[in-house]
Amino acid sequence: MTLRRWQWIPLILLALLILGSLALWVSQNLVKRNGEVYTGYGEAVRENPFYLAERLLTRLGATVHPVRRLDELPEPLDPADTLLVAIPTYAISADEAERLLNWVGQGGHLIISVQHPCEPGAGCDHLLNPLQIGSQRVESPPTDPIPVPMNAAQSPLQVRFRSNLRLNDAPWQVVHWGRGQVTLLTDISLFANPRLIDHDHADFLWMLFQQNPSSGAFWLQYRMLTPSLVELLGQRAWMPLLGILLTLLATLWRYSRRLGPCLTPRSSEQRRLAEHLQASSRFLWRHGAGPMLLQAARHYTQRRRPEASTEPMMLEQSDQPLNERDLIHTVQTLQRVNRRP
Repeated sequence: MTLRRWQWIPLILLALLILGSLALWVSQNLVKRNGEVYTGYGEAVRENPFYLAERLLTRLGATVHPVRRLDELPEPLDPADTLLVAIPTYAISADEAERLLNWVGQGGHLIISVQHPCEPGAGCDHLLNPLQIGSQRVESPPTDPIPVPMNAAQSPLQVRFRSNLRLNDAPWQVVHWGRGQVTLLTDISLFANPRLIDHDHADFLWMLFQQNPSSGAFWLQYRMLTPSLVELLGQRAWMPLLGILLTLLATLWRYSRRLGPCLTPRSSEQRRLAEHLQASSRFLWRHGAGPMLLQAARHYTQRRRPEASTEPMMLEQSDQPLNERDLIHTVQTLQRVNRRP
């Protein structure tokens, strides 16, 4: 009895070891703890393409108010403020252009981009038309940064404009309007998150903010134009679209080919028995049943006119006529035999 008890001890120790290991794993993996984990600015950067510009101006002491759309701006804006608009000039409606220019005339500073060629006063842009500014494309835009002088006390800043547009032969231009000014840029993305740290882009943004002597708040409208569904499909899914188009064309070509003769429309009136018999006979003839038709006609004649069995036509034992004409001639001969008095 004592020996049996000793045999259970290793099993008990193994069970305790397994339970202890399981409890240790649970305590390290499934115990709920509270803590802070730094995840960076991933979500904010994805939502706001000018998030780094917002953080930079805030660190430099400016009051920054980010908004998604223009309709979220307060009405009216303070003339001491500066407004950076992410959407280009051609996307500004007539009412919005009038409201922005009225605010600029009172002392505001508007920073906006031009992204399409336009002749002065041509009526294609509600914001550029009053300013009498034209834009045109150049064939070979410079790939290196260009010097941008801000004032005589500082050396020119190095800014790289990637656009091939020019505003009166310059990639950017300042237009004074009333007591304020409008800064037109051919490339607003130089202030975006990936490019703000390039060259002197951050210094350029800070110098533009200081152009307003009142140094009010900085309003940042950061939502750019949403591309249309056609543009998104063309940019991101052109290969699947091409495959679907080719498949559709192949399917249409496959089902456009006709197999067999065209079906004649059925008439609504009923056909006579003779027509059905004629159609059935032609069907049997086309499918090689000519001998069967001839044999049936002979048997019918033999039953009705037994005396005619001695005639050469009835003695003909060939079940395969030469052609359709011979078959018709033979059947007509049998019919005349049947009609004899």
